Amino acid sequence: MPTTLIENGDVIAYVDGAHAVLRDAQVVYDGDRIVFVGHGYDGAVDQRVDAHGKLVIPGLINHHMAFGIHMQMYRLDRARANFFNSGLGFGIQSEKAYHGGGPRPEDWRASAAFAMTSALRSGTTTFLMVPNYGSHPYRGRVGTDQDLIDVTAASGLRAYLSLPHMSGTARGKEDGTLEWVRLDAAGWEGLDHAVDFARTHNGTADDRIRTFLFPYQADNCSVELLRATKDAARELGCLLKIHTAQYWLDFVEMIRRTSKTPIQYLADADFLGPEVCVAHAIFTQRHPWLPYPKDDDTDTRLLVESGASVAHCPVVYARTGFVLHSLSHYVRAGIPVSLGTDTSPHDMFMEMRTAALLNKLTEADATAGTAREIFDAATIGGARALLREDLGRLEAGAKADIVLVDVDRDHLAPVAAVDPIQALVYCARGKDVDRVIVDGVTRVRGGEVIDGDLDALFADAEIFNQRLRASVANSVHQGQPVTEYYGTAFPAWKE
Repeated sequence: MPTTLIENGDVIAYVDGAHAVLRDAQVVYDGDRIVFVGHGYDGAVDQRVDAHGKLVIPGLINHHMAFGIHMQMYRLDRARANFFNSGLGFGIQSEKAYHGGGPRPEDWRASAAFAMTSALRSGTTTFLMVPNYGSHPYRGRVGTDQDLIDVTAASGLRAYLSLPHMSGTARGKEDGTLEWVRLDAAGWEGLDHAVDFARTHNGTADDRIRTFLFPYQADNCSVELLRATKDAARELGCLLKIHTAQYWLDFVEMIRRTSKTPIQYLADADFLGPEVCVAHAIFTQRHPWLPYPKDDDTDTRLLVESGASVAHCPVVYARTGFVLHSLSHYVRAGIPVSLGTDTSPHDMFMEMRTAALLNKLTEADATAGTAREIFDAATIGGARALLREDLGRLEAGAKADIVLVDVDRDHLAPVAAVDPIQALVYCARGKDVDRVIVDGVTRVRGGEVIDGDLDALFADAEIFNQRLRASVANSVHQGQPVTEYYGTAFPAWKE
């Protein structure tokens, strides 16, 4: 591969363990590695990229990305009494919505390709998958394992993939009530499948694809399954991820069932550790919705002591009416925090801006959720959660995952002239991305995916969406088809 010099742009370099702004600087990469960041490079180069008017940043790490046009999109602006002011979660019968004449395996593949292309165009170079495609504890199998690997490899992105498993589930019934059921045999079968997938496919696509283990939800995993999964991950040498403390009922159900918070439950199961990412971790003792002593911050302490990280997805939860308390609290306590989308759109700039603004409102403090904290979460926070020192930064020896953002735009330029990171966090959007380089290969140029057929992607994604809508219409909540129960912002005009 040629040696490439990026010049004439402002660079967010990684110096002495932190990001720093280098004006009118250079980045040189050879193959899949960065070999120089700074000024005055005098080595030979094969090609040059003029970054005038651009900000050169490390590739963004989406640490919790759900493939597909998510069913959450049918629940915007709506809530249910049995879910305590939230539209997230239960009430839809998953087996009907996803398999009752709904999307076919080829539709899910198209949806995954659409999601990854969208993420790539908006500056994501690495993602960790939350599966809507492949094998899922309550959706069953959608497509084959090889299908999942093939569509991910074709995207050009760096990816961490898993097949999740758990030993129970919470179901929403047609009358609106909820039930938790134990499915121990399914949990053990799922773990075996997940381990086989992780062992077979780790290092695929020239090591752009790695694998991890994902016991899906703490409230639906037995202690025995958690410990067995931790042992399996240790044997494989891979990472772990788990959803926990993600909704009000999660917290209350675990208190009722175990007299422990979800985080305490994981700690007492010896599950937490530096290789573990806890997804969301919203409902801890600090959350104002919980009638819990406010001076009890045991959950934060347990996360700090274990070295576990937290994946924060602000947009999807803000849409449902609640928020983490807070990113700054975790970061300043010493917990690695990453950012993820967990829904459509897969725009990390949208996530950064939302995270910053919600953090300030949550803490009632303009100095919370700073642009530095937020940008760190989207880059080195994600890298630390992946235990990678070669991602999320621009320095010699790091992977050549590089993004050029056009800051010479009316909504960015005035702020970027003073502080380019504040401009990115508070003003930028995915459409401002000009070029994306993953593993030394240019995947996006001039804002467009090289060799990508967006018209075909949109057409295939719309077929997926039509079949999903038709399938969802067969699901019932409190006696109404789900599409009627949740409704739309405005009624259709009937002539």
